[in-house]
Amino acid sequence: MRALIERLSAVEGLEHVLTRFVDTCARPYNGSIFENNESPYTLECDMRAVAYFGVQGDITDVLPRIRAADVAAWGPHDAEAHDLPHAAGTVPYALDYHHDRGRYSDGTLMPAPTLEGPGLQIDWDRPDLPLPNRIEEPAPCPSVGSTIYHRCSTIPKSPMSVAAARARYGTVLTLSFGGWESSAYNYFTVPRRK
Repeated sequence: MRALIERLSAVEGLEHVLTRFVDTCARPYNGSIFENNESPYTLECDMRAVAYFGVQGDITDVLPRIRAADVAAWGPHDAEAHDLPHAAGTVPYALDYHHDRGRYSDGTLMPAPTLEGPGLQIDWDRPDLPLPNRIEEPAPCPSVGSTIYHRCSTIPKSPMSVAAARARYGTVLTLSFGGWESSAYNYFTVPRRK
């Protein structure tokens, strides 16, 4: 996660604002008394992170540089690793979305232009487009609850707020890690004894 955040931080036009890491280990959910959904594990550990960046200049100038930084293979590709034309989740689609102001030629709305990769997503402020988006402040660190191990950290310790970053740069962008396709999902497990 840190290596990919550093790679994105090196992209011209992006300034790292803060990163929130959450690392949790817990007993898996095995369903209700009406479900037989027993996990093969007695312990599962999962990491998630969201890195926030200020965008200097226009997002349509920065998106091609994000693609060139080779952080991930954004969106679906053909057999030769080229972006599928007009496929949501790719940089060309995101550029088309901004160029066409979020509407197809017949006037219907285009899906949101987030960049999608295995276990990764990039999203950004789009307040003036038909499917508006405004990156929110990070949620407070979650309480420990029923977890066995829980760590939540913010880097830097006293970061600029998202509102201050938006006031300074105009647009805020996030890189989110986690979920089923992420290598940090169930990065550590303890098998159930038979």
